[in-house]
Amino acid sequence: MKKRLGAFLLIGLITLSYSVTAMASEAAVIAEPINLVETQDITPLVEQTQIFWRTYNGVLQWRVWSLTWGVWLTDWAPL
Repeated sequence: MKKRLGAFLLIGLITLSYSVTAMASEAAVIAEPINLVETQDITPLVEQTQIFWRTYNGVLQWRVWSLTWGVWLTDWAPL
């Protein structure tokens, strides 16, 4: 009888110690909030463009080039 009581007491103490350490680790995580503004750098990106002009068969035309992506954004259009 005493052996069973000792075994139950030992199991109870082990279970209690695991639950206390789990609660302590959760409390440490909750107590320390994360400030996202200080940990991340936010930089706005704006596409840069350049307008090209040409005279084709006596007609003034324009076209937009993307400096950011390196592609034409429009076709040649008359002014």
